[in-house]
Amino acid sequence: MLLLTLHAGFGDWLASLASNVSSWSLAIAGIGLVVFVHELGHFLVAKRYGVRVEIFSLGFGPRLLGVKRGDTDYRLSLVPIGGYVKMAGDNPGDPLQGDGGELPSKPVGQRFAIFAAGVVMNLIFALVALPIVLAAGVQFTTTRIGSVQGGGPAWFAGIAKGDEVYSVGGHRVADFNDVIAEIALTGDELVDIELLRAGAVEGGDEPSTDRVTLRPVYDQAFGRYVIGVGPSPAARFDVVRGGAAARAGIGPRDRVVRFAGRPVGGVDEFEILRSENRAERVALGVVGDDGVEREVIVEPDLTDESTCLIGIRPLQNVVKAVRGRAARDGFLVAGDELLDLEIRSDDDTASPQRSPIRDPEELAAACESAAREAGRAFLRVRREGEIVHVPLPSEAGRELAHDVALVIDPKGRRVRLMIGYPAALAGLPDGAEITRVNQVAVSSWAEIKERIEKAAPIGRPGATAGAVEVVAELYGSQHVVQVTPRIERLPIEFGLRPMIETVERSYPFLEAVQVGVSSAGYMIKNVYLTLKKILVRDVSPSNLSGIITIAYVSRSLADSGVATLFFFLAVLSLNLAFLNLLPIPVLDGGHLFFLLVEKVKGSPVSERVMGFSQMVGLVLVLALLLFVTYNDLRRFFS
Repeated sequence: MLLLTLHAGFGDWLASLASNVSSWSLAIAGIGLVVFVHELGHFLVAKRYGVRVEIFSLGFGPRLLGVKRGDTDYRLSLVPIGGYVKMAGDNPGDPLQGDGGELPSKPVGQRFAIFAAGVVMNLIFALVALPIVLAAGVQFTTTRIGSVQGGGPAWFAGIAKGDEVYSVGGHRVADFNDVIAEIALTGDELVDIELLRAGAVEGGDEPSTDRVTLRPVYDQAFGRYVIGVGPSPAARFDVVRGGAAARAGIGPRDRVVRFAGRPVGGVDEFEILRSENRAERVALGVVGDDGVEREVIVEPDLTDESTCLIGIRPLQNVVKAVRGRAARDGFLVAGDELLDLEIRSDDDTASPQRSPIRDPEELAAACESAAREAGRAFLRVRREGEIVHVPLPSEAGRELAHDVALVIDPKGRRVRLMIGYPAALAGLPDGAEITRVNQVAVSSWAEIKERIEKAAPIGRPGATAGAVEVVAELYGSQHVVQVTPRIERLPIEFGLRPMIETVERSYPFLEAVQVGVSSAGYMIKNVYLTLKKILVRDVSPSNLSGIITIAYVSRSLADSGVATLFFFLAVLSLNLAFLNLLPIPVLDGGHLFFLLVEKVKGSPVSERVMGFSQMVGLVLVLALLLFVTYNDLRRFFS
């Protein structure tokens, strides 16, 4: 099965276990239902035409349990992947008794109907389920943009955080996954995207939209075409059952508003603070439905790994891309390393004032300052090894910060300090460029990190590290400091999983029928286009998922409500229908293909050809099954 497109008292533990069992049971039952519906189609039509059905199985392999009624053994089998209906005489080489209950005795039209019935039943299931669940209300991820990658196609097109995608390529999108799919299937062609701009006022029957045109780019990491946007995070976290937050008493309806005394405005801020945390006990401020903030002490789950720290980070100050007036007037070019903002005196006699630029926030602050200093503000930039002074016209200052995308330079040696850590306490200047560590010259951030980590035995929490000599330069002055690294265990998990912002969509029943039918057609078309794009290598096969991902997605959606789970099962049913129509022997599509050949030829395909082709088809299906399982496991363990 494929899909194209983890310290409580005993009572708490028992409740958590019961909830997990309930969710998994519902998910497994849902997947089983989709398989059952498919096999039921074969079974009913076979019975209708008098074909003897020997086995009706959910799963493959050895029989676990079941009951025999008449000619049919109804069973559950060991391997919970798919199912099958075994009919008398349906395998090449089966001994035939010559009676009318064997499949080969039936005319081509009846056999065609039997093999097509599974696909038809999956389509019927989807067409019945979709209107019902859409009328009841389904949780979708919003199409609101939560992040824009600087220098990506969306950034160049002016798409901003908070914009809401209305349509892609003329197709209305209701879910962020639709946005991803439409972009991936567009390939490298120009595509129109309609947006409801952040803060725009809706009027009339439809939102007021803006249109941009851009060209997606292929991302090797994702294995598909992208435009460089991410979904909008929700204000709440998913509290992982049995995780550190749940053990501390944080519930699923609580909002985290404070981390170790520092305010948390959203998921992104929490993730930054979490990544910086090294404490083994953290006070989180949470607010429940009563609106009252309370303090909860959380002990994050730790690994046995440790890290050697002096409290430095690389700077995010290298220009990746420039747009707008900054590009037209040539203020900055890709590859520039921003050093600082220099403000000169009116008579140019006093020493200039310099403010370091180490990240996008400091660039924005520098541009604000430049806007107030007409004719006296310059950006000091390292360009191709030379120091360049870029004059900033006051009227362009505020605009510049929005039109420059900054990234971390892997070859950079300038660092910023973490307050309270050894480098700051030892007197290393913030923004300095490190040139030597323990008398060894370094030429990149990776080399700096490597030399510092060699100063202590990583993996032994509590071990002591020898002093590290760090040589750095700032504004022409050399600084030599002795820094003693700290060896700390790495906290890995608070048990608070970031959630994507969702919205419940529901429709009046008649409209739900219309939307459900059109959605089914849209989904089938996308499955076809996805397979086509995989064949032409516009989409990587790594995007295929198998039963493990399907099970985990189903289990997660079971927590969102039965309607949302059944929407996913309808999508799964359509995937199953389409994939079973592929002309691969052992699949329904393969049988249908051979029946068409028999109809044209006037006689059945020989047993030798049928047996060989089914062996090849079985090998292909098993290879595909192993591949998608590998994809699932790779995602799970990464």
